[in-house]
Amino acid sequence: MATLNFSVIVGEAELISPELPTPAEFKYLSNLDIQTGLLGHVPFIHYYNSQQTSEQHDPVTVLRRALSKALVYYYPLAGRLRPGHEKGKLLMDCCAEGVVFRAADADVTLDQLMTVSGGLRPPSPYLSKFLVDDVWGGNFITNSPLLRMQVTKLRCGGFVLGYTMNHCVCDAYGIYQFITTMSELAREPNRSVPTQQPVWSRELLRPRNPLQPLFPHPEYNMDPNPNDPAPESDFRNLTQFSIFFTRSEISALKSQINGPKTPTFDAITALLWRVRTRVLGVRSETRLFFAVDTRGRHRPLLPAGYYGVAIIIPCTIVPAKQLGSRPLSFAAGLISELKRYGSDKDYRSSVVDFIEAHGPRGFSGGQGAFAVSDVSKLKFADVDFGWGPGVYGGLARAGTTNIPGMVAFLVGYKREDGVDGLLALLSLPRGAVDAFKDEVRNVINGCKMRSSL
Repeated sequence: MATLNFSVIVGEAELISPELPTPAEFKYLSNLDIQTGLLGHVPFIHYYNSQQTSEQHDPVTVLRRALSKALVYYYPLAGRLRPGHEKGKLLMDCCAEGVVFRAADADVTLDQLMTVSGGLRPPSPYLSKFLVDDVWGGNFITNSPLLRMQVTKLRCGGFVLGYTMNHCVCDAYGIYQFITTMSELAREPNRSVPTQQPVWSRELLRPRNPLQPLFPHPEYNMDPNPNDPAPESDFRNLTQFSIFFTRSEISALKSQINGPKTPTFDAITALLWRVRTRVLGVRSETRLFFAVDTRGRHRPLLPAGYYGVAIIIPCTIVPAKQLGSRPLSFAAGLISELKRYGSDKDYRSSVVDFIEAHGPRGFSGGQGAFAVSDVSKLKFADVDFGWGPGVYGGLARAGTTNIPGMVAFLVGYKREDGVDGLLALLSLPRGAVDAFKDEVRNVINGCKMRSSL
């Protein structure tokens, strides 16, 4: 595959603090925030065309100022996570030490990036240029900046925004809420308050007294001596790749499972799960996890503007041989059942109490474990800093937890030819990637053929 060779001059790291004084205090983090399986960083990338090129609309100047303004409202993000008094617990130190910001210039145009190496479709082979502070695995969780951001101006006048956020303080919805606020303040620097006021309120998710973990929680590793987070090399040794599904392909896949009413998530996840289990040669049991956003459905209700971790990650377990030998409708049925289970209004409180009883835990399962997070409804590409919507905006790669290769993401994506669909971001050992792609494509082609009969 062809690649571009271009230079990027990256400036020194600046620490950007809130524009105005903010409270100096310690804040509570919930048991959902500090799950060991979420001790990582989530990287995003946005690409923008040139529409305004005057000095008054320099993207570095505009975004640096908007970041400082946004941190007034999201002031905990300018702080640092500190170890708590109890083992595994963390506290938010709102010390206003700041977030990392870099300015850069790249000798390349957006058109060049769009026409070589699969275009702007993630994972970008140039992410290390556009986000030199990308953090892999469980490094730099405490006593370190929670957000690292880079604005890279392109030769054509466009720019690239890359950033990575500590997952302990925001889930994907929270990150989207923050970057949307930042974009609003970029477009309207004199705005007094953001449209969506952020809410901390992690105290709403304190454990109950007495503890009432009413559900089993096989999603968590109950090994008395759990492994330390995987080193960065374990992540980088995997191959990052993506698979694009058009809307017509998704419809064909759904029609071969349980008909058009099959949820898109269930259909694609069933396919990815089964193929991954086969190509990795998992012989015993396999486990599927997926994130369930509990905003608006679990008790107690979280207020609008809540930007902390509000996801639970239930798990279903099945023998690998059974998953591989049964039709996709079998896997889709397990997913549907788990969705109903995880959506129980009391499940989140059970998770919080379980973690309180057993301490923060990583996810269980080893090589046979597979987690899928659907962020396709979060319109990162529509985030507008004053240059219009992005050409692409969203996750930059897969694999953000401390278990390499476990996490895949489903993101909304529109190809350069205008075809709309979903993109699955994954990471696997290099030797398994081609077999994975081939089998997924064979299943999709078979579904299309049967649907046309």
